[in-house]
Amino acid sequence: MISNIFEFLKFKDRKVASTVCWSWYNASIQPRFLKKVVICLKGINKMYDVLNIYTKSLLPFFAFRILEIGIEDLGNAECSTNQNCWDWVYTIWPLLAPKVIYLEFIESIELRDDILPALLNVTQQLKGLKIRDVGYCRGKILYEVNRIQSLEELELQYTPALDVDDKTKMLGIIPKTLRKLCVKSVPKECEFVINDLINVIKFCSSHLKSVELFEVGQIYEIMESMVNLNMNLKKFGLHMVDHMDCDRAPEIILLLLKTQWPLVDLKLCAYSFTYDHVFAITNTFKDLEKLSVSGLSERAFETMAGIDGSSFEALSRLTNSISSLTKLKSLYIGIER
Repeated sequence: MISNIFEFLKFKDRKVASTVCWSWYNASIQPRFLKKVVICLKGINKMYDVLNIYTKSLLPFFAFRILEIGIEDLGNAECSTNQNCWDWVYTIWPLLAPKVIYLEFIESIELRDDILPALLNVTQQLKGLKIRDVGYCRGKILYEVNRIQSLEELELQYTPALDVDDKTKMLGIIPKTLRKLCVKSVPKECEFVINDLINVIKFCSSHLKSVELFEVGQIYEIMESMVNLNMNLKKFGLHMVDHMDCDRAPEIILLLLKTQWPLVDLKLCAYSFTYDHVFAITNTFKDLEKLSVSGLSERAFETMAGIDGSSFEALSRLTNSISSLTKLKSLYIGIER
């Protein structure tokens, strides 16, 4: 009964109510109330003591966001390499790992080469993994990570300083059943990473439901490799900033149209699009519920808004095509917000 009442409470109110008694606490930690609860861990010196508290927790699972590892200790040159700073990885973390289902690293500065493999190799119940600034994790770290069979969502954001010869490899950790993949900030010069990404998409093609590529080079080659895959994508995002990819936007759109994916959520961004692009998209993907097509310049917006030479007929045709999307709930066309 009390758990049904908790459904109507906000998180902060449930948290207060959970302190009344053990019965109410147990009700408050049911999985349905913890789906959006992420525990933030910041710094490194007190990590052991903080995590030790959670080893005694009755929570059925944990979602951790690890922030700024090493930042507090940048003044101490020995901290990032001192074994004592990382004792928690080999002592406390293995006790928590079986209950960790979500893990996110943000600004993981000076993450020693062996740390990420040590964390992930014992965290085999992970469903979601996000790593930002992958380039700061020195060495071929992902080569040393075992495949995480339970992984459903993966997001990797590479550092702008990514070495073009970087051999970081995703495929080794990803199971065939991956459902969501998001990759950000991979320059076209990093051919090894891009080829690895293509192999990942092929490997997981039968299970992937969502693919998002933001500021990833060689988009045409990636799209070309996806056209003939038997994919059932529901969500697709493409953010093109490389001039070569933007120049080939019409060809990339044509490849997208050939896929015939059952998309319900589509987000595209490049320097410019035309009415014909948007018309073709709305005329092909009839199940769309969310559509965003944005340009990176005012010129792109002017073209799409019907100014500067765009014909009334083109605008009318596009309007009718959009109106035919009976499931559409969200629409944005214009300059990137």
